[in-house]
Order: sequence, then C-alpha cells, then structure tokens
Amino acid sequence: MVTRRLTIKKCNRVHPIRVVGPTDFTTEAAGEIKPEEVLRDPKFSLYCFDPENASAIFVEASDPSAVDRAPFYYQAQVQYAVGLVSMPFDAFHKVTAAIPEPPKGLIFIHSVGRCGSTLISKVLEGIPAIHSLSEPDDLTQMVGLRAEGFPDEALRRLLESSVRWRCKPRLGSAVGHVAIKSRSEVMVLADLLGPAFPHSKHFFLYRDGVSWMRSVFRGWSPERDVYDEDLNRKMETSWSNTIPLVRELSRNEAPMNAIQIRVLAWITCMEGYLRLKATDIPLSCARYEDLTANPIPILEQFFAFCGIDDVNWTVIHEVLGRDSQAGTIYDREERRKQGRELTPELEQDVRGMIALRPLLSTSDVVLPGTLSFPLQT
Repeated sequence: MVTRRLTIKKCNRVHPIRVVGPTDFTTEAAGEIKPEEVLRDPKFSLYCFDPENASAIFVEASDPSAVDRAPFYYQAQVQYAVGLVSMPFDAFHKVTAAIPEPPKGLIFIHSVGRCGSTLISKVLEGIPAIHSLSEPDDLTQMVGLRAEGFPDEALRRLLESSVRWRCKPRLGSAVGHVAIKSRSEVMVLADLLGPAFPHSKHFFLYRDGVSWMRSVFRGWSPERDVYDEDLNRKMETSWSNTIPLVRELSRNEAPMNAIQIRVLAWITCMEGYLRLKATDIPLSCARYEDLTANPIPILEQFFAFCGIDDVNWTVIHEVLGRDSQAGTIYDREERRKQGRELTPELEQDVRGMIALRPLLSTSDVVLPGTLSFPLQT
C-alpha cells in the first residue's frame, strides 16, 4: 500500500460533536505522496483512522495555526480542510517512531467534561513554551474501535503513534512541552494510556456529579423527553459504543432513562481516574469547584506538578476572564438560553446511579490526589 492524497468531493459531517471517522468526507484519489513529506509539512494533521483499509487519515488545512488554536481541534480540522491523505498503518508507525518527545515532556489533560478542561487547555496555549491541543479526536475514535473488537495491542500502537505525531515540529518556535486535552470518553482507554506514557504528566479535572449533570442537562433540547423508552433504547445502543458501563447495566425489560444513561459517562471517567491512580505514573487532579473559586493557587500547583515555569500571569488572567468555549455549541451564553433544569426526581436518579458504584458512592466524592488551596480567612 502507498500513501495517497485524496481530493475532498463532499463533507458528510452533520453534527459537529460526532466522533470523527473515515466516512466524514467523500473523496477521490489524487496521486501519491511520501509519508516523510506529510510528516514535514505543518499543514497536515492526523484526523482519524480507517481500520477497514488499515490507514491513518490526515487533513491538509488551509490555516494549520487556526486548527491548533481552536477550542475543539477536530471541528477546526473539518472547517479548514482543503485535502486529505491516507497513509498505511505501517508507514504511519515508521515515520512517528522517529519523532522525539518534547524536551520537557508530555502533559495529558483528562476530565469528566463540563469542568474547566478547555479553560486549562487555553491557559496552556497562553504559555509560549507549550504547544497545547484541545481534543484531537482520533483518540476518541479508538474507544469505539475497542468496542468493535479492535485488538488492544494494535490500539496501543495507534495510541503511541497518534501522540507522537502531535510532537512533530510545527510553525513557530520550538516548545518544551506538548499538552493534549482529550474528550472525556478517552478515559475508557485509561488502562492503555497510562502504561503507554508512564513518564508523562496526567492531570484530571472533575466536579460533583449532580452539578455536572445540571450543566449537561441545561443544553438539552426542550423537546427531549427523558422517559421516552424508544429514544432511550436507541441512546443505550449508541452510547454502548463508547461507554462500556451502558452495555453492562442495560436491561432487557426496559431501558434506563436518559439521565441515568448520561451519568454513566461521569462514572466511567471517575473510575478511569482511579485506574490510573492505581498505576505508578505522575498523576494529579483538581475539582472544578476549587478551580473556579480560587483559580490562581490551583494553577500554581498544576504548573509545579507539570514542571512549567516562566509563566506570564498577565496573559493567564486574560484567559481566565474569557469563555474558553465562546463561539462553539458549548458557548456559555447559548447554553443559558436552553435553560433546562433537573427535577428533584432526576437529581435522585443521578445519585442513585452513583451509589451503585462502591469506589465512588456519592456525587461529591473527593478523589485521591486532588489539589487543594488555602482556606479563605
């Protein structure tokens, strides 16, 4: 197999947050290209994997710096895509094997979602010595590949090559750190991710489970009936591709309601952190409630944990004053317009699902390794 350019005939993505995949574009072959050329050219970024053809798919972007700066990397890749490249897995692994890790190391930002991880990514972006990427989505795609039976050893190789690709030289000055903020679903791969990068820094953000569900639910469509059994059965089927707990807890007689299904994502992420904690890797975490109440002490400890110095706090304060997801479907003001609120009964459903998990038990659990800040006097 050879590495080929692909001409984009049509973009097939409808919903912006759908996990990336090889059918996102309709293409036609447009000649060969050397894998080393794809590696050297900053316009090319890894987009997804095509397991049927044993290939990695790369986007050629008209503005690669805009892709790197975007709140959601994978969405910007689609926005700025002018072409694609299909590279066989063997060639992909070969070229990435030659990419060294950054001199000061890798930083992984994990989270339950809706808890400040995009803000942390933007804070890191404001530090010139760090190359910060927010949600390269081939990592999320691997969760679905695992559910489909893709072998763990093959996934581990893809995972390692994917992360190494993000360390390749880019436009601008050289950096000391590369930071990767993943979507929350990637915590399903915690057992692969931790051992694959045992010397990197892993940082996890979380929040109270009921508070998290309130934030998520606020953006739901007013027409969505959380007790609609047909929709909930479809939701269980869909979510079982990325959340193994949905498959484990699904019942034949009746589906869970939509809130019970949705909170399983929070539970999966929290338990994923505990699996990482059981390994011998550099790991720390912070609560959204602490980050928002007193961000500077939390960030100071976070920087110290990651070995980040020479921070321009004026820039950091400017980042803290902005909505890190402004202009996206998660825009704070746009979500407020939806205005859906959990009922007491639905809040109890959240607590009831969490109570079933002995490692967590309560929605306000404080995870081991959580950063703290001095109490106000």
